[in-house]
Amino acid sequence: MFDATGCRWLISSIALGLLLGGCNRSEPPPAPPDEEPAAAAVETTAQSHADETPPPAPREARPDDWFEDMTERSGVRFAYRNGAEARQYTILETVGGGVAMIDYDNDDDLDLFFPGGGCIASAPLEISGMSGKLYRNDGDWKFVDVTAEAGLAEAAGYTHGCAAADFDRDGFTDLFVSGYRCSRLYRNDGRGRFQDVTEKSGLSLEGWSTAAAWADLDRDGWPELFVANYLDWRPADNKPCSEPDSRVRDVCAPQSYPGVSDQLFRNRQGAGFEEITDAAGIRRADKGLGVLAADVNEDGWIDFYIANDVIANRLYLGRGDLRFEEQATLSGTAASEFGAPEGSMGVDFGDYNGDGRGDLWVVNFEMEDNSLYRNDGNDSFTHASVLAGLGGRCRALVGFGTGFADFDSDGWLDLYVINGHVYYHVGRSPYRQPAFLFRNLAGGSFADVSDSAGPYFSAPHAGRGAAVGDLDNDGAADLVVVHQNDPVVLLKNRRPSERWLRVKLQGETCDREAIGAKVTFEHDGRSLVRFVRSGAGYLSQSDLRILFPVSAADALEVGVVWPGGRREVFRRLSAGRTNVLAEGTGENP
Repeated sequence: MFDATGCRWLISSIALGLLLGGCNRSEPPPAPPDEEPAAAAVETTAQSHADETPPPAPREARPDDWFEDMTERSGVRFAYRNGAEARQYTILETVGGGVAMIDYDNDDDLDLFFPGGGCIASAPLEISGMSGKLYRNDGDWKFVDVTAEAGLAEAAGYTHGCAAADFDRDGFTDLFVSGYRCSRLYRNDGRGRFQDVTEKSGLSLEGWSTAAAWADLDRDGWPELFVANYLDWRPADNKPCSEPDSRVRDVCAPQSYPGVSDQLFRNRQGAGFEEITDAAGIRRADKGLGVLAADVNEDGWIDFYIANDVIANRLYLGRGDLRFEEQATLSGTAASEFGAPEGSMGVDFGDYNGDGRGDLWVVNFEMEDNSLYRNDGNDSFTHASVLAGLGGRCRALVGFGTGFADFDSDGWLDLYVINGHVYYHVGRSPYRQPAFLFRNLAGGSFADVSDSAGPYFSAPHAGRGAAVGDLDNDGAADLVVVHQNDPVVLLKNRRPSERWLRVKLQGETCDREAIGAKVTFEHDGRSLVRFVRSGAGYLSQSDLRILFPVSAADALEVGVVWPGGRREVFRRLSAGRTNVLAEGTGENP
């Protein structure tokens, strides 16, 4: 079913409540006796907890589906918990969780880490954490829970997201986990275990952290850490909120609480971190939910784009010497096409139209279009959502997990959007919402192909973070989605290219992940450009390896512009496997 905005879910036909998993039980608790909705409110809001309507079941699988649900086969049994069963309607519950695709054991299979979320207790209101999960990928869609043996079973606190990088340059991927007054840095010891080195590293993270990104900002080879912070909120601040003329209680809007500064930490070449937020020109009272690190203007310096909630987004352009200049308004990336700030969550960066420049993509709150900012060069962007056929497509919904990926292996970057409301009762659309898949039509516009994407896309979910990566190493980008209080879902991409090329960059003078690099591959007479970025999506870490489809006439070689501007060509690569490209081992172009 479709509404007037083009969304496939007819939100006026059914009102969906929250299916509560709880921290200690799976059945939904009874509705509070003093919160029956006013009659006038029922027509325009989601139903109360007392009148829950089960969400419709997904449709049957079809042979032409883009994705196949592999969750049951995979052995991954995990659900992010937000503590909603306490019925305290805290804004803490709205943020949700993410997922990291990391090869923690260096076997070229992507493993999965999920932050756990937490519990909320009332009278007095208290916040506690739940353990996340680490699943080792043993191939053939078989994952094994190795949380305990990896040293990650203890819950550090109420967690949200994750970002991975080899911060100490020992060859093994480390893990940063964000959360409410509990963010932690875990060092991978190379023997299958993670050690909490937060205090030892000098990281001071006392606030409410959400998204994070790693990148080498000063070209010394060691990645710095940018942490987005959300609100100045404490349990004692949890006041009751409701819609005008209604006694239905729900979560307070983010405008009810002040914003806080993001934080930037310099890596002292493996000897710990020092905060340089003020000196770098970053400090502002923002409300960050998404952060992306990439060389947006290709000047050789890392830039940061911050997706803020209900206030203007930020574009910090790197100017060298660990200094940044905020240019979102001047660049055209701060707000909607009408100049209004939006409620922004997930963010990504990629060349959607094939002009060789990276474009910015941000998903937003209900009654706001998702924002595609086309890169016109010279630090200037055009709001291109309507031009690209994306205007109105998800305007009624609330977007979180999102990103660019070539899901159909045609060389053009498609888009996925994972939706779910933050309000249980008073939103204009239901709490559970459908996900969307948009196919890139040769760089000109996008077509909604969600009906062909698979059963998962046919039913509503309380979606949050998501990550993209080739989980089975078959040359196609798979998808993992995290939900509020419902099991995560693993989706296998059924559209791999017959021949494909995968490259993994290994920095030497820059950070090991080579964040900010640009990779080019000549395919069918045109240049496919991909960018290595950190923080893309929402609270999640996607596969940093880069996939290209290969035609019979394609030469198996790629060009790389490394962070800082060094250019190399890597020839005689092998199709059908991962090619590790070490900086300094290629040829001069």
